[in-house]
Amino acid sequence: MALSKTLWRALFVLPLAGCALYTDVSIAPLIVMPTGIERGSDVASMVRKADYLRAIELTSLVENRQRRSFQELAALGAAELYAGRYDAARRHLRGALDLQPPRNVFATIAWDLAQVEYMENNYEASLDWAESAIDHGLNIKRWHLDYLSALRGIHIYRFSGLPSDEMPMKIGRPDVPRVDVKLNKTKTLNAVVDSGAVLSIISERAAADMNVQQLPNVEGTFYGLLGEPIAVHFALLRSLELGDIVIENVPIAIMPDDKMKFLITDKKEFHIDFLLGANLLKEFRIEMDFARGTIAFTHLTEAERRPAPDQNLFIEGFRPIVRGMINRRGWFTFVLDTGSEVTFLNQAQLARLPVKAIAPKMHDATLQGLGGAKKRGGRLDDIEVGIDRWAGTFRTIPMYDSGDNERASGILGENFLKNFRVVLDFGRMRLDLIRPGYSYIATPPQATTLRAQS
Repeated sequence: MALSKTLWRALFVLPLAGCALYTDVSIAPLIVMPTGIERGSDVASMVRKADYLRAIELTSLVENRQRRSFQELAALGAAELYAGRYDAARRHLRGALDLQPPRNVFATIAWDLAQVEYMENNYEASLDWAESAIDHGLNIKRWHLDYLSALRGIHIYRFSGLPSDEMPMKIGRPDVPRVDVKLNKTKTLNAVVDSGAVLSIISERAAADMNVQQLPNVEGTFYGLLGEPIAVHFALLRSLELGDIVIENVPIAIMPDDKMKFLITDKKEFHIDFLLGANLLKEFRIEMDFARGTIAFTHLTEAERRPAPDQNLFIEGFRPIVRGMINRRGWFTFVLDTGSEVTFLNQAQLARLPVKAIAPKMHDATLQGLGGAKKRGGRLDDIEVGIDRWAGTFRTIPMYDSGDNERASGILGENFLKNFRVVLDFGRMRLDLIRPGYSYIATPPQATTLRAQS
């Protein structure tokens, strides 16, 4: 999936008078039965079924075959790319190319390698692989190459100051987390923490106020909720401060002001001047304490980037996805979108979801996205979504149509997340949901249980 199709995610649902959409979620411990998990029979089918860790467990088998297969190596490398195990992904994807796959397969593998290097902020190497993918027939937007070219040779995300800090977090009207950030050492803005946006985004007016340095000759197109194009410029912040954490050379997109506003209750407008997107958030361990109203950021060192054996957090299409269950069946993936007020199911994936075979009902709520677009959609009733050790039962859950062949089964939003102390750790590749009144029993990952505290 090209970068141009993945940057619009910032979703809100606004209930209107008399609507039949309920955002409340009932939380209970998740019951996982091994028979409820659909397993693949080979590496490629395991990747298709989001059984990434089981695919990675077959590494020795794939490597030790007398005759190696480029299909197996490519699928294994894709699983490792999604799992954030970039050294292993790089090795196996290059090994697949050494076996001289067909031209179209070569292009897909080269694009996977471009994503590996992009996620490690190696933009020059990412550019080389993206150009190789184009040479073998893959269609990638020209502006994506221009963006990579403009950033090569720059030390992106250069950290100084404290390694971690905690600060107040605002949430409410709308229910998305916001935190104060200082840009270019001149002005403090209230920024939305939006893991569903691939790149950090600033409004035109804020960029002009701070004389933000645009990348020369790099203009692109993001796509809004209804697929409408939004013209953006790309830029580089000299510095961004999260409390006493200082980050220099932060890539951002500049978006028109009228594309960064939403209607909230009583017809009031909510203007966004800045979004903290996934490409910056991946540099941290983030803890959001909704009860206390605080958020803590900890910069990850190289030594701390070690995915856990029971990881449930992955990266696909440059965005974090979390693996979970629907109606106690698995595995299914959800875009982890802290910039979305509510949780959704992907209507384009409806046929493969374990839900009753009925037509979705309509609701009267309005879904809004970056770009100002609005739409109404369908809903399903009485759906259980299981994430980490918890099940959330939704009386009603709205649906969206990804429209871009997105593989995710849904979007995990704030109406689920705010029931927990949320730890989003891009080092361990874990989303940990900590519920007041419960303690964890230290047992193997597949048998982890919860005990209510007396």
